[in-house]
Amino acid sequence: MPSAKLFGPDGVAEVAFASKLGSKVEKQTFVTNPTLDPKLYPKSGQDFFKNYKSKYGADPEPYAIYGYEAMSVALEAVKNAGDKGNDRQSVIDQFFKIKNRQSVLGTYSIDENGDTTLSDYGGNRIEGGKLVFDKVIKAQAG
Repeated sequence: MPSAKLFGPDGVAEVAFASKLGSKVEKQTFVTNPTLDPKLYPKSGQDFFKNYKSKYGADPEPYAIYGYEAMSVALEAVKNAGDKGNDRQSVIDQFFKIKNRQSVLGTYSIDENGDTTLSDYGGNRIEGGKLVFDKVIKAQAG
């Protein structure tokens, strides 16, 4: 089926997958994931990519910025728990109180399910063995 379009989820949004496809399959492969083109992040996000490349000599994998933000928001919850920062429930409670956090990903809040209010996802193509951002996909509220 040489004309079939192939769609992959975020689990394949990495060089290890993209680099093995070959040029014929690349043209028909599309990958969705929460990450965006680095230029679409706020200045702090763009600085993250620039600093990463400067330090490690290569662009980070798409999810690196999410790992960075996950640790940052977890540390904020611990800090906000104050002298109860070593109490799991106190840290969880503080995490759920996060509202309008300005981060490398943009401004978001944590909803009642523990999810962020971010709604932009990336639609990507594969070119030359690399994931290439194509367009923003807006998630719809359930």
